[in-house]
Amino acid sequence: MKLKIGEIVYLQTYEVTNISHRPDGTPYSMFDEIFSGGSSDGFIMNGPEDGFRFAFAFKNPENVAWLMEQSWIVDFDVFSKMELDELEQLYERLRTARRTGIEEFNAKDDAYRKEHHREKLDFYDKLGHKVASLSALIGYRKGEIKFVFPNGYQNAANAVNASKNKKKPGFFARLFGRHRAQ
Repeated sequence: MKLKIGEIVYLQTYEVTNISHRPDGTPYSMFDEIFSGGSSDGFIMNGPEDGFRFAFAFKNPENVAWLMEQSWIVDFDVFSKMELDELEQLYERLRTARRTGIEEFNAKDDAYRKEHHREKLDFYDKLGHKVASLSALIGYRKGEIKFVFPNGYQNAANAVNASKNKKKPGFFARLFGRHRAQ
């Protein structure tokens, strides 16, 4: 996931790992920022939640612009404002679309698959990455996963608290429709 604070874009460790494995189309200056200035310390992972640290800061305007253009990299501030059920529905739609698209591609003839292999592989890989990020965000919103945010970032707690503080209407309120009046 990405997080923009002022003119700086922060990426989680697993995001940087993904980008470093797909150099096609990634500005070379991204790699300069990843591997210089001590940011590579973010690659050290001691536990399962270390991948969810916003450990890399990108300040180069070219890199900031490129990162903000990448719709397959989930923007924390945009998606954390969605209602949890809306986020879960989006996750399911994208997951289903990816699975269906891959099945349709695999059903095509050999010539088509050979001609469009690279393009479809990239598309479905990025879509899968977005689906995985949405899954992590859902886990974060439910309190199942911890994200580590840059110092001074305030909006993070609000996203989890908004999910936890929403009281689910009781059985009788749902049965008699009283929850709709609230």
